[in-house]
Amino acid sequence: MGFRQCSFDREGQKYYHAALMSARVIIDSLEFALSGKELRGDVPIGMLDRLSGELFDRGGNLQYALYGQTDQRQRPRLRLEVRGEVLLQCQRCLGSLPCPIELVTQLLLLDEKTSDLEAGVEDLDAIPVNPELDVWSLVEDEVLLAQPIAPRHVEGQCEATGKLKYDAASPFAALAGLKDKQLN
Repeated sequence: MGFRQCSFDREGQKYYHAALMSARVIIDSLEFALSGKELRGDVPIGMLDRLSGELFDRGGNLQYALYGQTDQRQRPRLRLEVRGEVLLQCQRCLGSLPCPIELVTQLLLLDEKTSDLEAGVEDLDAIPVNPELDVWSLVEDEVLLAQPIAPRHVEGQCEATGKLKYDAASPFAALAGLKDKQLN
């Protein structure tokens, strides 16, 4: 009894590899951009290892859409859209801090022939051409760049607010009282 060879890919999308549902998505970035392909999918947040250190909870998914394009100068670009929500850890109370993700990034693809000098001010985001670009890593990079340096709840909404009250009078209040007595 032999095994049948089957593929989960569709005929029209031959520039990425998606052999298994849980497998990472790999594309040829230059070919993807030049042919104007589109790719949509979900990334399990728990599979993004570099992001996990910043998170309170690793559950949920991020939805992404990747579009291959060329600009007015016929340079290859990738447009990445990411939506979802991650739960960061508040640096004040160490509790859960929901952080909505809604980002759009335009990435210029640079190869050996394209120098950094060709990239203008409008091309602040550029990546090297990669025949095996991991789309999940690209999503993770952009989400990491969009995160705040020190995530905290808005003042007054933090779980730690009001919990750190002392019954004892401030020692500085006692010193101020002594200073007032000396002046009189």
